[in-house]
Amino acid sequence: MDLDVSWPIGRIITESARRFRDVPCWLATSGEQRTFAEVNARVNRICDALAERGVGKGTRIALLDTDSFAYAEVLLACFKLGATYVPVNFRLAQFEIENILGQAKPELFFVGGRYLDLARKVVPGLPRECALLSLDGCLDDDVESLAAAGRDIEPDVRLKDDDLLGIMFTSGTTGLPKGVMQTHGMLKRMLSLGWEVFARPRDVRYTASPLFHIAGWALVFEQVSVGCTSLIEPQFDPAVTAKAIADGLLTGCFLVPTMIQAVLDADTGPTGRERLDTMLYGSAPMPPSLLKRALERYPDCGFWNMFGAGTESGVQTLLRPEDHRRALAGEEHLLASAGQPVLYVDMRILDDAGNEVPAGVVGNIAARTDCVMAGYLDLPDKTREALHDGWFWGGDRGWVDEEGYLFLGGRSRDMIVRGGENIYVSEIELVLTDVPEVADAAVVGRPDERWGEVVVAFVEYRGEPPAAEDLERMCRARLAGYKVPVEYHILRELPRNPTGKVRKSDLLDLATS
Repeated sequence: MDLDVSWPIGRIITESARRFRDVPCWLATSGEQRTFAEVNARVNRICDALAERGVGKGTRIALLDTDSFAYAEVLLACFKLGATYVPVNFRLAQFEIENILGQAKPELFFVGGRYLDLARKVVPGLPRECALLSLDGCLDDDVESLAAAGRDIEPDVRLKDDDLLGIMFTSGTTGLPKGVMQTHGMLKRMLSLGWEVFARPRDVRYTASPLFHIAGWALVFEQVSVGCTSLIEPQFDPAVTAKAIADGLLTGCFLVPTMIQAVLDADTGPTGRERLDTMLYGSAPMPPSLLKRALERYPDCGFWNMFGAGTESGVQTLLRPEDHRRALAGEEHLLASAGQPVLYVDMRILDDAGNEVPAGVVGNIAARTDCVMAGYLDLPDKTREALHDGWFWGGDRGWVDEEGYLFLGGRSRDMIVRGGENIYVSEIELVLTDVPEVADAAVVGRPDERWGEVVVAFVEYRGEPPAAEDLERMCRARLAGYKVPVEYHILRELPRNPTGKVRKSDLLDLATS
């Protein structure tokens, strides 16, 4: 008996198919659905067909599309085969996709028709041969042909906890994306960390965070593991979500704050059919006024604020329903908190030397947990910066009160959070300085009522000043749309301190004045 082999994460769908055979696993507002038994059989057939092509442990499989039943089933097939999935943010520009797939070196690339032309431009430049397959029938070689060709047999794959199962890319402080290496053991523990917010069997939940994002991935597969039906839509639509809640379809949701606001704006009022009992939110600060509005609209709903360095280390804290009730009873300051640590997470606030600071003092948020990445792909220096002495430093700063509630207090890295998406300013600054007339660039996040923060750029020029249109054109060619600045300020000189460092606080004052 090999004691190093562990319980395989792919069995979450196998076991749910046994326990909840005829319960819908996937559901769409169009009425389309697939039961747990149907999904497990399809995943097995996809696995069998892929195995015939030589796909197995360690084979890297990239995916680029909006959410779909097929996308989720390919991810489950990766689980069962021990293949390494590489989900790609569909908002990225061609230059960004070429960069991350050049690092990941996938052997298969599943795409939807919306991104087929883009994928065809990217594949020839990859460092290894990569087969292009379709998620939605835009190519003859697609998921449906795999499901038709394969046999419904459970793969016999033995996985160890340190086997690499996922590479998710997140922007890096150098301006280049970092590939987060996620092991089999990490991903299993990530699912278990969320036990407090687990759904019940036969609940119906919608996770608006896309499957390429760790929040979408983790929540959907937590739902699979407990027999909860997952509503899967291509992309978030506030009117569709509001109607699904009003019609009593949904018992729970995960939405970032800007999405909650959009759903409330699209809402037509109580119907008496609502069943919503759980609202998970996170990824960005929640304005207290918005949270109070949501609580007034859904008074029987338990609200949970989730915080953590998800891609690298899972959920770390929760602001639980009882905390929200305390806030409504007069302790409103709790609405600004990210909550208290979850079970199995040791969280501390440390100074730059690694010493724990007292309650009320701002420092670096560090966590020690079994749910942590193996490191950054081919970036040993960055790995050592994030993982040392058993602690993960995610780059966030904050402080805790005497009760252990965490309050965020800025970031040690220059990062903007726009609508739940992390944007590292150095990535944008690197693009701006590729414009010949730009001597230096600095980017700040300006507070915004809708998005939380938006990107504002400042450039220092040499010779003739560049045109804002040229800066915009360069950014749109090389960055995802949500990273493109909303404004460009062209200055003869950027404000600097005596050591030559740009004073970004001055720039933020200019951006908000």
